[in-house]
Amino acid sequence: MRRAIQAIAGLAISGGALWLTLRGKDLGAIWAATRAGDYRYLAPYLAILLAIHLVRTVRWGLLLRPSAEIPLDRLNAVCAVGFMALVLLPFRLGEFARPILVADGRRLRTSAALSSVVVERAADGLFVGLLMVVALLAVPDTTPGIRFFRVGGVIVTVAFALVIGFLALGYRNRALAVSVPRAILRPVSPRLGERAAGVLDAFIHGLRVLPGRRSVATFFGLTALYWALSACGMALLAAAFGFGLTVAQTCALLGVLVVGVMIPAGPGMIGTFQGAVVVGLSLFAPAQAVATRGMAYANVLWAAQIVQVTALGVPFLFSRHVQVARLVGAGTAVEEGLELEEAEYRSAGDGAP
Repeated sequence: MRRAIQAIAGLAISGGALWLTLRGKDLGAIWAATRAGDYRYLAPYLAILLAIHLVRTVRWGLLLRPSAEIPLDRLNAVCAVGFMALVLLPFRLGEFARPILVADGRRLRTSAALSSVVVERAADGLFVGLLMVVALLAVPDTTPGIRFFRVGGVIVTVAFALVIGFLALGYRNRALAVSVPRAILRPVSPRLGERAAGVLDAFIHGLRVLPGRRSVATFFGLTALYWALSACGMALLAAAFGFGLTVAQTCALLGVLVVGVMIPAGPGMIGTFQGAVVVGLSLFAPAQAVATRGMAYANVLWAAQIVQVTALGVPFLFSRHVQVARLVGAGTAVEEGLELEEAEYRSAGDGAP
């Protein structure tokens, strides 16, 4: 029932976003602009997407290395399927795919796998938030809505900085961090508070196996490379539809897009993806161009990413490195894995007080 409600809510959000994005626009003109695009740019863009996949795979492997040295072929298979699940499943349920596929319960526990993904996401969010804040400074103050976007960029940056701060607190003082959800939820439901504290405690156990300083430096270097490739790819494909984006404009557009797709939506992030691209382009492109060529660009950008992750992910569904059955109810499986690990820690006398 919960999954059904999430799916329906995601479809409703996607439908609403599509309606808002397409409202008042000439569909015939959008189709004509789509056909008029210069698709010679598509092949190099797909090559950049492949490079991004490899960078993200290697980067995740760095975070997992202290727990287990995952062979590259297995890591690549899990990432290919996990990234596909992240893009195609509604309400961002695919975030749990990689942790549940890579964890084996022995060398690599669920807590460590999930912690690595959370650290990865927090670093990405902080990086893009800062990038967005700086890039939007180059947008003229007279641009309609620019203050709203600048404030949004600051909020995103602060939010992810707080997440990283809480992770650091958990790493330094596990007992204090675990007491936070217990104190917040106890007035509402003591049982729920204890359960949340237990799950968080197991998660924080996973933070204990984060890599050393040298690997962390490499991780942030790969993070910068990942987002630089993403910006280059977006600027390259924008040229196919007549948009000559500057570095600042590309970074601003990338930031708006990332924030937009954070909104839980239907399969493929449809609607929120197109809406975010159109909103980002409207900051520095004429309204008429955004309504036609901008919509065409948004649709082709979205379709190229969907095709790329699907083409990479589907073959690995049949790989010996991927247990497809584990993807069913991955979110619940991750939660159950954390609860089981917390019970083991408590029985061993290593639980938080």
